[in-house]
Amino acid sequence: MRKWWLLVGVLIVAITGMFGLEMLEEKMLFPAPPLSRNWLTKQAQAQGAEELSLTTEDGVRLYGWRLPAERERRGVLIWFEGNGASVGQRPREFEKLTTEGWEVVQVNYRGYPGSEGRPSEEGLRKDARAVYDYAVKIDARVAVVGKSLGGGVAVGLAAERNLQWLLLESTFASAQRVAVELWGWPVEHLIHNRFDSLKLAAKVRCPTMVLHGEEDFLIRIPQAEDLARSLGAPLLRVTGGHNDPLMLQHWEEVKGWIEKVEGGKIRAR
Repeated sequence: MRKWWLLVGVLIVAITGMFGLEMLEEKMLFPAPPLSRNWLTKQAQAQGAEELSLTTEDGVRLYGWRLPAERERRGVLIWFEGNGASVGQRPREFEKLTTEGWEVVQVNYRGYPGSEGRPSEEGLRKDARAVYDYAVKIDARVAVVGKSLGGGVAVGLAAERNLQWLLLESTFASAQRVAVELWGWPVEHLIHNRFDSLKLAAKVRCPTMVLHGEEDFLIRIPQAEDLARSLGAPLLRVTGGHNDPLMLQHWEEVKGWIEKVEGGKIRAR
């Protein structure tokens, strides 16, 4: 009898530990910023954005923005943000894009400010599809920028849907690999949300560019190199760290690449 209760105790500890690790992973991978809906609305008004409410395939309502192009529209750009950010926190980037003729659409992932639900890799994939379905109704020309965690979301969408082009900024080959590089190999088998972009890369057909900072010590350059190689994409290595606004700082190079895509000089795989 004593052995039986010992076994039960071990199982309880193990299950509790696994649950604790899952909760810890969620908090570290999806640290939603503490922003109120009132703040989001004020920012939308200040930046000239239309507030959106989109519903995903599993019934989760997402909060988002739509910013109109300031000249003749050249397409819709979906922005997938990093794990600690929200809509309303990229005014300079969005101003640059709308000035260049892009209509910008962004939502907060499930569990983030204004959005229902609880974040997970599977959930964010559904969020991405909901945004795409909305964007393609505005314009068939849909492009995507994915920063950090948003790059993992963006690659998944590009593997499923037709995009005009894809820009990946400061992102990973896989979230699992980031965890292993930060905390060591035992973590490899404990990560549930893997965002394995290398595994999905073969399904991405649209023209793609990878933009990465040499001083990014969170997601290191070798991951960007492997990702670019797997996508058959150019890697623009630049000076900067993980949280730097690399697209803004190197806009002329990015703009030149986009113009080549639009002009047919760079084609889908």
